[in-house]
Formats: sequence, structure tokens, C-alpha cells
Amino acid sequence: MFKRRARLLVAAAGDDGRADRVAELAAQDRDVAEWLEVRPRPAMGELAREDLEWADLLVAVDAEAAEAMPAGRPPGCRPKYWQLPPASVLHDDPATFDEATHSALTCMAGGMRMLARMDAEDPAEPAS
Repeated sequence: MFKRRARLLVAAAGDDGRADRVAELAAQDRDVAEWLEVRPRPAMGELAREDLEWADLLVAVDAEAAEAMPAGRPPGCRPKYWQLPPASVLHDDPATFDEATHSALTCMAGGMRMLARMDAEDPAEPAS
């Protein structure tokens, strides 16, 4: 059974505001916040070892950030790539960015919910 929320560390290639917005949207959605704890970081290339040790998932918000992911991640920090709209969309059409981000967050939270349900059913126990 899951004892805590999944820890997502989110970063773009550079500090363009998208990681901060992902964290804001996650905190605003009760269903997402129940399953995910999201921390933004200014830039993928500036992550500290402590950041990586805290995270269950290191989320790159674009291809450039995915390429900049540090190779020496701890075993418990798995890479994840979300193809979110570019920073220009965040500033020019925030609703479009928010919609894409909300979709990624709810998909991740739904996966966590499904895993918890499967874990609660515990197939190792004999059926009565």
C-alpha cells in the first residue's frame, strides 16, 4: 500500500515559469494533490543531489529538459517526460498550457490511484 504521495520534481531546460505553474496547478487540484507532491526547480541542469534523492520521478516538461536530465540519478528517482507546450504558450495562452498540464497531472494521479487499488486487493491472499 502506498504510504505517501508520489514526489515529482519538475523542471524545464531553463527557468521559464512552466515548472512553477505545474506545481501551482497540482496544489490547486484536490484529487491530484491527494496523490502527488510536486516541487518545481528552475532548470534541469541546476538540480542538486538532495533534489534527486527526494524525488520519485524527475519530470522534464520538454525534449530539451529531457536531454539535460542528470545521468547520475539515485535508483529511486525515475525519469519522466511530459511534452508540455512551450513557455510562449504559458504567457500567450495560459489556458492551453493549463489544460495540457492538468491532463498530465490527472493521468499521473489516476495511475497512482489504480496502483493503490490493485495493491489493496492483494492477489497473494486466497479468495474466500
